[in-house]
Amino acid sequence: MLGFYISIAERQKKMSKWNELVHWMYGDVRTGRGFWYSHPLYEIRDLDEQQLFWVPDQNSLCMLWHAGHIAHRERTHIAKIIQGADGEVIPSQYEVFGVDWRSTEDIRESIDSVANVMKWIEEVRAESTNFVASLDESDFHRIPPTAHDFSIGHWIFITVAHGALHIGKIQLLRNMLQGKRDNPC
Repeated sequence: MLGFYISIAERQKKMSKWNELVHWMYGDVRTGRGFWYSHPLYEIRDLDEQQLFWVPDQNSLCMLWHAGHIAHRERTHIAKIIQGADGEVIPSQYEVFGVDWRSTEDIRESIDSVANVMKWIEEVRAESTNFVASLDESDFHRIPPTAHDFSIGHWIFITVAHGALHIGKIQLLRNMLQGKRDNPC
């Protein structure tokens, strides 16, 4: 057996606790451990502004929108829904990454700079990671009053799955832009 594979029993032992499993799903495998679809900036880190705004047609969302949208929803899920934060948790210039379709022109008009969007995405991820790290085993089963009858564990997994979907879209757009084949998985 190859050295990087671990047995099912060992994997279950390592992930028998909620916190361990969540850290693996929410972690950043490129800098430590975790699910390889977990970080929104990994797939776009080497692209320039023109590439980040590229779309194959006028009906498509650009890669920057997908990365910003991951942060927007992550912040909404964790701060508003799980933690029950009052008031606005998304800076107004980043509402362009919300749930509505937005053109590249809309995005350019709303944001102050791509560099600041990237910084905001990093900050959202750091805040989310710190929150997840603060949870103990019983917290994952708790249903906050603002969580629509879902547990904290459910919302974290919803957030991770949603992020993975958009990272897949980023990969497709990047491969189209660069003339590469679509990733088979």
